[in-house]
Amino acid sequence: MEKKSSGRKANPAKGTQKPAKKAASSRGNSGSGSTTTLLVFALLGALLAGGVYFHHSGQLQPYLDSILGAGSSAQKPDASTARKERESRVVDEAAAAATTDSDSGESKSSETADKPEDVKDKLAGEKQSKETKKKEKTAEKEKAKKPKKPARLLQQSVGTKEVDYEIRQEIRNADRLLSKKKTKQALKEFKHLLKEHPDSIRAKYGEAAALHLLSDEQRSNQLVQESIKAYKAVCTWTAGRRNVRIAGCIEMSARMSFMGAGRGAVKELGAAIEDIGEDVKLLEEISLQGLISGMNKVAKKTLQRLLELDPENGFGLGHLGFVYKLELRYDEAVDLMYAGLKGNDDRSREPRFYYHLGDALQRLNRSDEAYEVYKQGAAAGTFNSMYQRSTYNAPNLKAQPWWTPEETPYAADIKRIEKHWKTIRDEGLAVMGLSNGGFRKEEENLRKEGDWGQFTLFEQGRVKEDSCSKAPKTCKLMKSIKAAAGCKRGQVKYSVMQPGTVVWPHCGPTNCRLRFHLGLVVPDDVHIRCGNETRTWIEGKTIVFDDSFEHEVWHHGKSYRMVFIMDFWHPDLSERQKQELAPI
Repeated sequence: MEKKSSGRKANPAKGTQKPAKKAASSRGNSGSGSTTTLLVFALLGALLAGGVYFHHSGQLQPYLDSILGAGSSAQKPDASTARKERESRVVDEAAAAATTDSDSGESKSSETADKPEDVKDKLAGEKQSKETKKKEKTAEKEKAKKPKKPARLLQQSVGTKEVDYEIRQEIRNADRLLSKKKTKQALKEFKHLLKEHPDSIRAKYGEAAALHLLSDEQRSNQLVQESIKAYKAVCTWTAGRRNVRIAGCIEMSARMSFMGAGRGAVKELGAAIEDIGEDVKLLEEISLQGLISGMNKVAKKTLQRLLELDPENGFGLGHLGFVYKLELRYDEAVDLMYAGLKGNDDRSREPRFYYHLGDALQRLNRSDEAYEVYKQGAAAGTFNSMYQRSTYNAPNLKAQPWWTPEETPYAADIKRIEKHWKTIRDEGLAVMGLSNGGFRKEEENLRKEGDWGQFTLFEQGRVKEDSCSKAPKTCKLMKSIKAAAGCKRGQVKYSVMQPGTVVWPHCGPTNCRLRFHLGLVVPDDVHIRCGNETRTWIEGKTIVFDDSFEHEVWHHGKSYRMVFIMDFWHPDLSERQKQELAPI
């Protein structure tokens, strides 16, 4: 029943995986909201390989690093580490904003600043009472302890800019509280500053950042909403410094998207551009939220405008290439993503761009080029290997394309499932006969040709009750097998493939699962390749493979093929890892 593939590129890595490097980014994570929102983002991530856009939850580009000068940090697979990164990013951004001037972002050296002589002369020449002079003398002594304001800044500063400068030390002190994770105390200090200085946009930004971090710490959706409101106030602060306003707009957008309001974020950002004016970072964020929210036309138009303003923008090149790939404009997509990889912008060298560039090349029958791109991606640490190209990985998991049930702790579960395979088959056939509410066509753009339908019972560790009402006996059985029904990074579903169907070579999104296929209806001449080995299915029997390795399917038989797909947690994952990993 087994065949070896011929002339197909594959050379699976076997052994222990190294953790893949990932592009830095951070967005919030909060509580019951944390689970819900991470689920939303991770779902987008799961669709990555099939041509659905995703910018990791906690993996959105640190735009404020370039706006405010803060350094970025690399993402780690550990949830607690990711939270630390989010916290440090928000604090760094807030601290940087305290020392930047208006639109230029130029830092002012407070240690070497001198008070203008004309101001000193004016003060010295004024006639004042003895009591007033005594008070001023005391005030001058206090001022001498602090850096003095440069003349140029005195001449240029008006309104909120001047206020921010005057209370810069108090702002820095509050920022230090944030950096020390004294978030409640920092929030109290920023609120006090705003009470005394309501015109300070920088204090308002600090309040928003503190609410942001506090929402993570307390896992509170209410605090997330409060942070959004505060960031929006910064974004719409008419007299505020432009760079701080932009920072507020971007964080507002990220938190709105976090709460599932990406379309609303696009609308708010559009209004911000009308008010603030065109800005590369705002255009990047609009296109990002457009893609996440399925507003591809908006994203495309925005990216095209972005590249008019900044033709070498790596973010724009890579993402517009991705949009063209979604439109099946593979040649144009390849050109743009190649340009991004060759440029100096690290954002165009993130895992998904290596993945989608290689995938587009394969679809143009340029396989040698595709595997060279995958090789470069593996060398850069974005993939575990050129053949294992999942992007949401846990480190140090055993990696091999094919497994046997006996190599896993699930052998007894598989025997139970195989014992009831006819029941599972019959319920699947009954669903096939439904005129509506049955199988849905594969929507991830993985088909080269043909007809491929799926009917999902469990997804991201949650049961789909409506589907289970149509296959109750199968669902009851699977609910008793927690390693599959509760696998947050997988699915349990029926898969039906009609004759003539061919599936492109592709990789699943994560190495945190193993995929089990139970043969239900298996005609002749249907095959699956994973790594460098090609197999087929047997009715009533299960095959096991790691779908993070490249695999493909072709059906040259004369009748439909039906299999039952079950994703189980990878056996090397600890219970803690299973709990902390975000759903996909």
